[in-house]
Amino acid sequence: MHEVLIKFGFICAFTDNCLYIKCHKERIVLLILVYIDDMAVVGPDGCYIASFKLFLENDFEITDLGKLKYMLGVLVIKDHLRHLIYLNQSVYIQHTIARFRLENLTPVSIPLAIKHNLTLS
Repeated sequence: MHEVLIKFGFICAFTDNCLYIKCHKERIVLLILVYIDDMAVVGPDGCYIASFKLFLENDFEITDLGKLKYMLGVLVIKDHLRHLIYLNQSVYIQHTIARFRLENLTPVSIPLAIKHNLTLS
């Protein structure tokens, strides 16, 4: 996948090797998040997204799942009026708590006090 994205003109982000960025005239036109066989594609212009999907179809069988709602246990909520994106992991957290049977534990505030000594007694 890396080679295909580079061939299309993406650069891999220095901060995260799952993030690819495509620029045109010093403007970001596409951001791609890749995790194994999942991909999130975002950009300000549907033309670039459509072009990218056509390019991918030359090398891969792809399925477009529409607008991003969930990816890797993260709920994505878009507020178009305010131009904001909210990321929420509460469902993932609840599943993890249930999986390890931690529902009845007592929550504590964190972080603990500075230089707090923990003992078994």
